[in-house]
Order: sequence, then C-alpha cells, then structure tokens
Amino acid sequence: MSALPSLTDLYRRLKEDSWRKKRKNAFSKDMKLVHEVLFHPFATESDRQTVIAMWLQRQQPCLFGGIAAAKDWMHYCFLTEDDFYLSDQKIAERIQEELLAWKRRSIQPRNEFSQPAHGFLLMAISPRLALAAPDENLKAFAEKIRDLWGCSSSLEASGTTHWETLFLENPADGSFREFTFSVDFFASQGDRRWWHDHRVPGGIAFTANSVGHMRRYREWYLALNQQDEWVLKIAMETIGKAAETPYGRATWLKPLAKGGRPIVDRLTCPFTDPTKLKDQLQNKDWTRYGGYLHTDHSVRPEFFHEDPKPAAEITSTEYLQDFAYLYDTGSKDYVRFILGSPIASEEISKLIGTPESWVKIRGSRVSPARVKRSGEKTKSAAAVQGENEVKLLVQKCSRWSLKPDEIATTSE
Repeated sequence: MSALPSLTDLYRRLKEDSWRKKRKNAFSKDMKLVHEVLFHPFATESDRQTVIAMWLQRQQPCLFGGIAAAKDWMHYCFLTEDDFYLSDQKIAERIQEELLAWKRRSIQPRNEFSQPAHGFLLMAISPRLALAAPDENLKAFAEKIRDLWGCSSSLEASGTTHWETLFLENPADGSFREFTFSVDFFASQGDRRWWHDHRVPGGIAFTANSVGHMRRYREWYLALNQQDEWVLKIAMETIGKAAETPYGRATWLKPLAKGGRPIVDRLTCPFTDPTKLKDQLQNKDWTRYGGYLHTDHSVRPEFFHEDPKPAAEITSTEYLQDFAYLYDTGSKDYVRFILGSPIASEEISKLIGTPESWVKIRGSRVSPARVKRSGEKTKSAAAVQGENEVKLLVQKCSRWSLKPDEIATTSE
C-alpha cells in the first residue's frame, strides 16, 4: 500500500488558476497590496501579522474577527513556502506549538499576566498557493493542512464539522470553563468569486474563533452586561454585511414572517429595544439565517470549482442556519459554544500543562518596529531599502485599521 502524500507532494501538484490570469479577474486592490507585504523578501513575521490584522478590520465581514484583530485578541501562525518542504511531522509540531501558546495566553488573561486571544488564525502563504486553481489539488492541500492541525471532527445535521477548544478562568471564584467552536476555511481563490466573503490574502487560512470566550471575557474581566444581546447583534450584523457579488450573496438575513414571526416561533424577540437596532436588522429573523454555504463547515467541496458562479446544485438548496444558540438557554449548543462547560483544572493541565511548567507566555502580536540590537552588523543598502519598502507598504495598509470610536461603537 502506498503512503499518503506529504504536504510537499500536494504543494507540487497545485495547478495555476487560469480564470485568475485574465485581467478582469485579477485580485482586488486590497488583496494585491497585502500580497506585496506577505511576499516581500524583507517582510518579517510581525509585518505579516500587522497587515493581516489591519486587513481583517476593514475587508472581512466578520465583526467578531475585526474586533479581535483591532484589539490584538487574535493569535497567528504563518506557514510559508519554506515550511511546505519540511516533513509533515515538523509542520504539525509548528502548528501545535502555536496552538499551545494560544491556549496558554487565553486561560488567565489578567493584565499582569497575558492578553487573551479569542481566535486562532493559521495561514499558509506563497505566490504559488495564492494563484493556484480551486480544484481537487488545492482541496487536498487544504485538507492536509487541517489534518496536520489535528482538530477533532464530528458528523452534525449539516455535515462534517471540525472543532477546537479554548479555556477561561472565572476570576471571581477560580473555576474554569471550556468553549467548543467550529473551524472555518478561507482562501485567496474566493476573491471575486461567489464565495468572496471567504477570501483571504496570501493563500489559504483556517480560523477558530470562540464567541463564547470573547463574551465571557467581556463579562468577567471587562464588567460588561447584556452580552447575549451584544453577541446576537454582532452575529446578525456580520451576516448582514455579506458581499453582494455579481452572483448574489453567499449568506443572508431572513425577513420575519407576517406578524413579525420568526422561523422558530417559540422564541420571542431577545432584544430589549428592537427599535434601536440598525436599519439592516429591522424586521429580520433572530432565530435563523440563510446561505448557500454553511458557516460551520471548513474545507467545503462547493468552493473547489474554477467557475466563479455557484453551480445549480448549490443554489437549489438553502441552508437554514442557527442564531438561537447564541442566546437560547434551551439550545443544545448554548452551553458548549456560549456559556462554556465547567472543566476541572486538572483536566486542563493534562492538555496545556500547569503555569509552573511554562517557559514563556505569549502576549499580543509583536510590534513591527525594527530596533537595532547592540553588536548588530551594519545593514547593507539593499536590506535598508527592502525594509523601508515594507514599512511604506504597511503604512498604506494602516488606513484599514478601525478608529477608536469605531471599536467602541462596535463593542457596545
């Protein structure tokens, strides 16, 4: 029996996206600008983190991700072309190292100890990967990355879902909660295609964002109230911001039925004052939303077609997706996603070790500033020029950063 192909093998099998080669299908301007940084030979890891964080704040519809990126509440792991030629074991170890750092920084996020990251972003980047055709070769490469991550999976009513977990201490009593949430998938190939909302610069990416961890942190550490309403409002606004492509939207809010009835009519309106909601949320269902893709899936087979419009078998069926788990205490998913399941500290220690065994704790992302260290040799003119080029490109991307008043408004 032949061995399974390695990530290196799968990377070599990638084919060029002939659709993208046509001038009218070129990457959007924001994607091109980020690519200039990601693929620049003098860009550092912190440069990549910085521009991706800026891009997420303005160019992605997910408001939870934008808030996390703006507040440094996101943990990053980049795999570059050099990594794709390492052994699968080495790549898996690299991912696991960052997953561990993410969970350790987020479990006891006191000011004097660490800053939390409610989300994890794994990015695999290279020009070849960004320009690869969305075919079975790219699908196999993406699935291999996900397998090297090692996240668990289960068969749900909507299909196979992949999972991650994150822990948080309640500072009031020292107890711990475990949050479970789905792993999502993004790719450069989505830019200008029907699944535009799931595009990302540089290649492919997997995200694992815990809304429950963010909500509990806001309650326990920031002393904010009515978080059920806030979480639902941000989730609905995110779906409301879905891109209007030439092929329609991939996800959408559903209108309330006659008499203001939602699809799940046992659930009354959870908003204290619905009249204060933004116009886009007025008269919209707070229990279900629609889509041609399911937001709990990761590597979706419907993405891997060169045609930019969705196939008929995709648009012939609409997923009815859940908002209610965000606030309905009777929902089976409310506890594991939002409330968090109680977990003993001994169980957590088996997974991430005890603080006394930790050698370092990761804080927020590294500053992109370059400081000359004592004893460092004088840089060549080419190096200075290259670093200055990156600095200017990062400055161009800074226009996407949310302003303090925007962050405050979104966080209310």
